[in-house]
Amino acid sequence: MGRFGTHVIDADGHGGDLPNWQARIPAPFQPKWQERRERIKKQFANLPGVGIKETKGTAKLNSLERPGMTDPKARLEDMDLEGIDQTIMFPGGAGEEWAGLDRDFAIALCRTLNDCRAEFTRYAPKRLMSVAKLPMIDPTAAAAELRRCVGELGMVGMVTPQHIRDKNLDDPSFDVVWRTAEDLGVAVCVHGGGQAIDQVPVGVDRWKTRLEVHAFTHPVGQMIAIMAFTVGGILHRFPKLRVAFLEAGTGWLPAWLERLDEHWELTPEQAPLIDRKPSEYFLSGRCFIGCDPDEKGVAHVVDSLGEDVVVYASDYCHWDCKFPDTVKIVNERTDLSASAKRNILEGNPRRLYAVA
Repeated sequence: MGRFGTHVIDADGHGGDLPNWQARIPAPFQPKWQERRERIKKQFANLPGVGIKETKGTAKLNSLERPGMTDPKARLEDMDLEGIDQTIMFPGGAGEEWAGLDRDFAIALCRTLNDCRAEFTRYAPKRLMSVAKLPMIDPTAAAAELRRCVGELGMVGMVTPQHIRDKNLDDPSFDVVWRTAEDLGVAVCVHGGGQAIDQVPVGVDRWKTRLEVHAFTHPVGQMIAIMAFTVGGILHRFPKLRVAFLEAGTGWLPAWLERLDEHWELTPEQAPLIDRKPSEYFLSGRCFIGCDPDEKGVAHVVDSLGEDVVVYASDYCHWDCKFPDTVKIVNERTDLSASAKRNILEGNPRRLYAVA
């Protein structure tokens, strides 16, 4: 039980990578890793916490250097400080899914990363959990890695970007991944990925600053993903699949579902893969959206769509997170009912990840 009297499950924390995990990448791929690391530095050079060393704003500089990001003992201490009982951790999103468009490198990189993250979670497996990073450039290999990560490493889900290169997530080639997740009973988590190296940009190439790119890519990317899962028929083809759309805010969701419903009602024949309104798929109890603790739109989403949709996310320990006060902020909100808070902090994350 957390420090605020409520069991809290963090549906979206970060970290869980051991220090210098990259040294474990197989030797034949080390030159590719060094080349890739330089490209990552260049790509994210203007991001608080990575490249910017000062700001007039409230961004947390060098937040990724917090010990709890790479040390499980320190992570548990920070969880206790914040009031978190269990956390599901996400790896960084730098395009490991396609790794320089080299299938074998992508497979090796994801496998190494997952092995190291599993070592991190074994320190306290009932409290520290992880999702798997998959080589989505090869969906069959991604499905095999997901099966390994769940069966051998104890992971509770998978993470995917909002689109994979030039393909939307409803491309039939990815059905093998969704089928595997459904068979295993684990969550599919859509989480950023619009600005990773080697990604095919959707709009982000129009902007010049990290402020603009980061503000734009997350919600717009999740709109694309939600359309793929609903209108594109993924949730229809896989009726037991559980999906979360994370780190993009929540306030836009009711308007987006309403707009998709309106267009489906006007021209349903243009969505031949579904047989009901897009919102009915989303609101079937299988879809969730991650919230920032102080986001004003959360109450609107709960009022519009019900208490069973929103999941709490600490976003530990990113440059824009509210550590160490995220649980406190949710707990002290006056615009959410007690039952809504319980669902956001525990009930909905527990259903999403099927954690004990």
